[in-house]
This record gives sequence, C-alpha cells and structure tokens, in this order.
Amino acid sequence: MDLKEKFGKKIKSLREEKNYSIEYLANIANIDRTYISDIEKGTRNVSLLIIEKLAKALNARIQDLFDYE
Repeated sequence: MDLKEKFGKKIKSLREEKNYSIEYLANIANIDRTYISDIEKGTRNVSLLIIEKLAKALNARIQDLFDYE
C-alpha cells in the first residue's frame, strides 16, 4: 500500500468515525465530493491546503491524518 492509499484509508476511517457522509465532509471542508472520494481511493495526490481543510473539517490535528498504525 502506498502513501496515497494509506492517507485515503485514514481519511475514510476518520470520516466514518464521525458518521460523516462524503457529501457532508465535502461541504464543511469546501472540497468537491468527487475529490474526497478520489482521496479515499488513494488516487489523488493532495496539497497541503487540502490536508489542512480536511484536518479542520474532521476536527483533527494534521499529524493525526498521517497516523497509520
């Protein structure tokens, strides 16, 4: 599993823990829902700005998004 896939799996896990739909997360993070779907599938190379938006929307620290253990 590469870094993009690990990151996407973590985003999906955090989203599901909060019972957020992709559409809801997209709305509160101001990111297109298809972009979030691609992130979760591990097919997107995300920018630092998107990482920051996701962390804020998920009420998580940026470093939490990279905790794969």
